[in-house]
Amino acid sequence: MTRTLNWKDRSTCILWGDGAGAAVVALGDQGPEILSTHVHTDGSGGQDLLLPGGGSKTTPISHESVDKGLHLLNMVEANISFRVAVRYFMDTIKEAANHNRVGVGEIAWIIPHQANIRMFQYISKSLRIPFEKFYMTVHKYGNISSASCAIALDEAIRDKSIRSGDLICLPVFGGGLTWGSAMIRWH
Repeated sequence: MTRTLNWKDRSTCILWGDGAGAAVVALGDQGPEILSTHVHTDGSGGQDLLLPGGGSKTTPISHESVDKGLHLLNMVEANISFRVAVRYFMDTIKEAANHNRVGVGEIAWIIPHQANIRMFQYISKSLRIPFEKFYMTVHKYGNISSASCAIALDEAIRDKSIRSGDLICLPVFGGGLTWGSAMIRWH
């Protein structure tokens, strides 16, 4: 993320960092189960958080596009992104629970994209889920974008927070605008 940030825009450059995460998924009767995945997008709000340059809409990278800052992350207003993200995080947590016919209270761990602690405190209160069920790493690494959920899941596994039989929801949100979740049963 840091290569896409405008380091002169202090309202956004302090919000993102770099990281990487991945999961190896295999077919089998043993190990964790992916119970469901839910993926959504709504391009009508995409202008609120995007990289204007690159892709098929604009010409390839050039001196002119770099000089105009078209390849730098643009966030219209942090409060708009915060409100939209909160709504979509709550919707996708409820969607995963409903799809799997469980109450949100039955979820042992919510391991979200690590956007902002205040956001998850608000979601915790709104959904009446104890904040202690939100596995957080944002205080250690900041918001490392799409890697944050995978890194937090890895840490929760390594520190033995996750136990056999736990139901885990992994809600995510990103630019464009995109959001989704996965529900996992740990074995």
